[in-house]
Amino acid sequence: MLVESSTFYGAVAKGAAAATLLASSATESTVDDCTIIYDLEDEPAAQLTDRWPVLPAAVRISSTDGEQLFAAAHDRTAWTDQSAVDSDCEPTTYLCDEGGMGIRDEQRLATLLDNAGGDAWLVPAIALQQAPKEREPEHQDSGIPTKERLECHQCGRTTDHRFSAHESVPDETWTGHAIWECQVCGMPRYGPTPE
Repeated sequence: MLVESSTFYGAVAKGAAAATLLASSATESTVDDCTIIYDLEDEPAAQLTDRWPVLPAAVRISSTDGEQLFAAAHDRTAWTDQSAVDSDCEPTTYLCDEGGMGIRDEQRLATLLDNAGGDAWLVPAIALQQAPKEREPEHQDSGIPTKERLECHQCGRTTDHRFSAHESVPDETWTGHAIWECQVCGMPRYGPTPE
């Protein structure tokens, strides 16, 4: 996450907010969950970190570690002016802004960096995505929305929920209710049938 902040903890807070927005964004539909490194209880596995020069909780871009991390993220991002082919398994955007939107245009990146000046930070995160076959079941039309804002009984507020399945059908007369999962706490609940 590329954020603007004058302090480390401000950068971490903005990065966490951006990660939440990224996971709930309709335009960044390949990301199912996103957690900043700062919020992980254990160090990430070496398989996730060995391709990156450093993965601190947050780092000012103007620092040595920040420059290395920024260069690696920049090189791995598919820019709109490149003829990049999207992979089904690997995201092509490694830089996101404070609003959880992917930064794919180098001019926009330059503007964000200019506006932030010396207060530009990188807040590394791990974004998870389901394999394409798991993300869209065969029986489901890809035009059917799978995210909806519903009241969560666990959180006590309206949160983003993702459609997970229909309830098992005990007999032929039972229609089965749609089950939605809260994207904040993971609590399932009944909800409207996706249409």
